[in-house]
Amino acid sequence: MIGAILGDMIGAPYEFDRGDKTKDFPLFGRGSKFTDDSVMTIAVAEALMDSSGKTDEEVKVALVHSMQKWGRKYPNAGYGGMFRRWLREEDPKPYGSFGNGSAMRVSSAGWLYEDLEMTQKNARLTAVVTHNHPEGIKGAEAVASAIFLARSGRSKEEIKEYIIDEFGYDLSRSCNEIRPGYHHMESCQQTVPEAVTAFLEGEDFEDVIRTAVSLGGDSDTLTCIAGSIAEAFYGVPDELQSECLTRLPEDILNVLNQFEEFKEQRQAPFHDMFLDGNERIEAAIGRYYADRRDEDLIEVLGAIRQRMHEDGHFLFPIILDEEDENNFFIQTVLTEDDVLWQAAFTSRKEFEKGEPSKVLSNFIDSSLKACLESDSPGYIINPWGQPFLLSTDLIRLIFQADEGVEYSVPEDSITEKLLEDGTFLSRAIEICNRNRTQMNLFKLARILRDSYVWIPCNMIISDADHEAWSKVVEDAKAKGDLKSLIGQEFTNREDIRFVPDILKSGDELYFPVFSSQDEMGDYGNNFSKVQRHFLDAVRMAKNNEKNVYGIVINAFSEPFVLPKDLFEMITRMESSLEPEGEE
Repeated sequence: MIGAILGDMIGAPYEFDRGDKTKDFPLFGRGSKFTDDSVMTIAVAEALMDSSGKTDEEVKVALVHSMQKWGRKYPNAGYGGMFRRWLREEDPKPYGSFGNGSAMRVSSAGWLYEDLEMTQKNARLTAVVTHNHPEGIKGAEAVASAIFLARSGRSKEEIKEYIIDEFGYDLSRSCNEIRPGYHHMESCQQTVPEAVTAFLEGEDFEDVIRTAVSLGGDSDTLTCIAGSIAEAFYGVPDELQSECLTRLPEDILNVLNQFEEFKEQRQAPFHDMFLDGNERIEAAIGRYYADRRDEDLIEVLGAIRQRMHEDGHFLFPIILDEEDENNFFIQTVLTEDDVLWQAAFTSRKEFEKGEPSKVLSNFIDSSLKACLESDSPGYIINPWGQPFLLSTDLIRLIFQADEGVEYSVPEDSITEKLLEDGTFLSRAIEICNRNRTQMNLFKLARILRDSYVWIPCNMIISDADHEAWSKVVEDAKAKGDLKSLIGQEFTNREDIRFVPDILKSGDELYFPVFSSQDEMGDYGNNFSKVQRHFLDAVRMAKNNEKNVYGIVINAFSEPFVLPKDLFEMITRMESSLEPEGEE
């Protein structure tokens, strides 16, 4: 919570657009003092600790009690009018607020729980006692989620994607685009995205703080939120933490100390589900160690290949570039024959047998491919346990075992030319149907997001146009010259409606689209065909009066069903299209 309180203190002098919208300002001055943001952050933390393990209703009672207690203890901290009245009420009720107060006080919920579900549940509880508007609740959940993901070792890109996909916030604007027109806003909708963006752009904790303040607006709250996430990702420099603590009274310091002790007791090591299943590799290596037989070596390679196709990860100890923390190097191990191997681990338990270091969890598939493209001789797996030398020659054998069959959707740069004839989309669907992993599904979604597809439709003209066309036909009949209609043009006077066909399988209805006209086969001969962007197809399927279950792609060759509940995810994805001729 120090990050949140520091953000509050440093941002406070510049609230109400009193700053120059610059990152160049003194971090501390006479106006650098804690406000209502810090007081309520402390109140929420105390309540969550006091009500740990209790029912939701008991947690809410504890929150109300603690917030009123601390609010009355510091009555002049700068509360909004409605909240100030709430603090004085005998039986306070939520008042439908979507203000940013729910997001600025929630940081403790991002630290106290073992999984994202519990984090979000308790973040909701901290909001609903006052801010029970959906946007107020969403703001609290989003900030707590970002803190949880940041402290769990997730990358900024992963955090960004999760916040966009789960909460629908627009994080497409840069701080340079936000800054000129941004002014004092007190809603979650106009504070949380900007605070998250400041965190994403900041290069370290202090830079996040400076970036947030430079945006202007409700700068103490905005910087409080950004600082709370930055602390989870970077930690807080000792000198800033010391400066913060000297500016706090004893009662707040007591809660902070209690919080640190409570947090250490509650937190469990982050569980990386992508490592689940690597026990097969460890067991195979153990059997290989026992006899060193060729069959056992093949079993090790087979286990690695299987985990590779299951989206499995290895852990890699890394060294950050001192000049650019976005760059890193995988740590190496020198074997007795003076060869440097890159280190990799199958589990955190194996990793923790050695010296502590920063660690990266990454897909086995892409890691093996990267090794083949490097100068490294290969990986030494679990060097502090039963080390296994996975040389580049053995890595090639793993890929050769696929016998040319693709198990991973290619990571080609998405261009209009690549997607032009639908071949690449069909290939991705075929691979997904063969190996339906999370990563393959994500890659397919990325391709669909920018693809054009063909939709079979019935063409329906207006009654007036139908009557006009019928008269043309009747006139030709009367003259005994129907052949005269061949090649004749008929211009409709009113709009033509294209009504998409709907397929049925069992009790479910599906909206069919195809990657190319040829994919329709004989079925397509019965319909008009229109080409539309896939996002248009999603909208048409979503609004179809027959309430379809989802979209089926290439129904008669390699059918792939995209359920309706995934429409929103693809709609929110940013385009991956790259200009032609650029990498």
